[in-house]
Amino acid sequence: MIVEAKPIPTSEWYPKFEGKVDEHILHLQDARGMFLLDKVNERILKYFYNNCIAKPWSNHILFTTLVQVDKNLDVNTIYKYIRGINPRMNDLFSIYSLHDMNEFDVNIHMYAYLKGDVYSEHTNSMRADFLTKYNTLSYSTNKWLQQKLSSDQQTYFEQFLFPMPSFDSRDFSFTKLALEERQNNRKDETDAIVPYLPEIRATARFRWSQIKRLREAFHKAIEDAQKQPHSMPLDFNYDEPERIGERFYFRLWDKASFVLHHQEQFPESVLQMAMNRKGRYSDDNNHFFVEFVKAERLYDEDDAEGLWFSELIIEGVIGQWSQNATQEEMLQKRSLLSIWGYGEEASKKNPIPFFSGHKGVLNPSIFVSLHQDKTDGILFDVESFYVACTFGLLAIDIFTTTGARMNEILQLSKERIERKQVNGKLHYSFRAIPKGRSEVEEFYVSKQTMDYVQDVYRMLKDHYNSVDIPRVGYRYERGHLFPEPKRYFFQYHNKAMKDKTITACIRFLLHNLRYETQEGIVIAVKSHLLRHAFATEAVQRQKMPIDIVAKILHQRDVNVTGYYSAPTPSQVAQAVGEYHDIISSEIDIDDALLRNPEELQQELEEYNKKVGVFNKVLGGTCVTDYICPNKMACLGCKAKIPEPEQEHELLDVIELSKNLEKHFAKNGLAVEVRKAKEMGKQARIELKEIEQIKQYREERKYEPTIHFNKR
Repeated sequence: MIVEAKPIPTSEWYPKFEGKVDEHILHLQDARGMFLLDKVNERILKYFYNNCIAKPWSNHILFTTLVQVDKNLDVNTIYKYIRGINPRMNDLFSIYSLHDMNEFDVNIHMYAYLKGDVYSEHTNSMRADFLTKYNTLSYSTNKWLQQKLSSDQQTYFEQFLFPMPSFDSRDFSFTKLALEERQNNRKDETDAIVPYLPEIRATARFRWSQIKRLREAFHKAIEDAQKQPHSMPLDFNYDEPERIGERFYFRLWDKASFVLHHQEQFPESVLQMAMNRKGRYSDDNNHFFVEFVKAERLYDEDDAEGLWFSELIIEGVIGQWSQNATQEEMLQKRSLLSIWGYGEEASKKNPIPFFSGHKGVLNPSIFVSLHQDKTDGILFDVESFYVACTFGLLAIDIFTTTGARMNEILQLSKERIERKQVNGKLHYSFRAIPKGRSEVEEFYVSKQTMDYVQDVYRMLKDHYNSVDIPRVGYRYERGHLFPEPKRYFFQYHNKAMKDKTITACIRFLLHNLRYETQEGIVIAVKSHLLRHAFATEAVQRQKMPIDIVAKILHQRDVNVTGYYSAPTPSQVAQAVGEYHDIISSEIDIDDALLRNPEELQQELEEYNKKVGVFNKVLGGTCVTDYICPNKMACLGCKAKIPEPEQEHELLDVIELSKNLEKHFAKNGLAVEVRKAKEMGKQARIELKEIEQIKQYREERKYEPTIHFNKR
């Protein structure tokens, strides 16, 4: 008699879970008969196996995970849910010495935790987050069970439901306090960033130009070395532009030459392989890298600054630095990273702000990592740093000029670039699906942004040695919306990037730019923080109506935009000072202070006109197709891109503002004097940005003379 084998999940995790998790949970199927376990993302299963499988609530966690998968929840959302619940359940079982889920009374143990009777060191945000995630999973899982399963199945699987509490968030004050804390912290961080958005963009541009010059010199040195055997190592130097005023000295190595010139530090077997160029040191396995020897000033006696990232290499904090570090090294590096705003010294976790998690992006080769301490200079792989800077520059530009979200820029693909001819000039946008939507929407970008896209495109074609870039699968949030591979620009080594890769690139490119809150807390630059800064700048400094900014940010809820763009502490202080100045001039400001939202809306409707995207305006180009944000007052408008070719228009405005200021002062019109001053101030701000653009363009074309010093 032949007995047919009962079908089982094909997931490689099934054998690992078998016997450790309830059998019926493992065999749960969707409406089409597919095992739900086979549909769970690898990242979630790995976390479950490493952190939950031996816990009393492991069946509950896996059951609710499978339910959320059947409900087509986003992978990242499910991951956040189980990572939010599992540690807190661990805390409760530990503090109350519980050993079984039957001993867990949600209305006693969880209630006491939420009241703060235990773990007093936990923040309001931690408690609020636990309650929210727990209630959401408990409710949604219970609802799924009642709708999807038969009566007999419901009776069985009810034992794996997280018990619903009889209380809700209104019984606790921490929910409101946690929200206020998060919003205040975010606004404090935004306050530290907003004034420096132009500096952030300019620094990113100049540093990318610097690493591009190094990369070109690096490749020329390789060409020169390959023409003359036995010329390695090859010393070379070149002068940076006058703005930097330094001469950089480098040494080109390959693996074999490095070993042979440091013979006392390698065993005989390695020396023989290097000498004969066999095995790891063969031509096929060869690898070029540089040693940064020194920098010296060209025009004065000041100390040379050198490369902005030298400190990161010297301190050994690029990549997953903690893997082979001693306890003493870990403490030292955590302390150092906290000075830059990454993590806290008291935290048990090791921050890894410069770990991209993506092959070929920012991560040094194994050879360079292993032998960094064998030379007095600084060893690094030029290509991986150049790649990181190129992606970082494009990301920073889009974040600070459009306020786009991380998942929106990761959708940037060749297929979704739009080019429009307006008044004989090309203009650009890209289409992406915003958060909470299912259809693509348009994001307008500048010619400058498209130049950066082209830089990425050329780099990728060079990387793939192809006439075009390959189509790859989308790998970030809401992946079900992007089932078809596309020619995504944020990709490398045939894989689309994730958020942590972009964040690492940004932080590397902006390293050493220090931003502090008013309390002196150093903050780390994050993509969402740049989004908040963009919104705050647009509403508070550029006076754009919130509903317009909501459209630019692709937000449906104007109240959310109001939170994003709320004035920072510094802006409030500045505004109060300006109002005091007006009051001291005996100007009646009642009308300005007492207008209600209906009156403001009516005023907005009075100039509810489409200005037409890409119009040429004073000092630049308009890039909005929404209602004019500044009543046609283009000077200082956030919706305008300054153009160097229109610099003369701003110079005329400055001259005009001086004449108006004198005229109004002569006639005792104090408010008009202030308006004239503001006009000149905005023109000077735009001129400064134009000057940076011009300087960047010049440095981009700058080709230093490279001097080789052969040995």
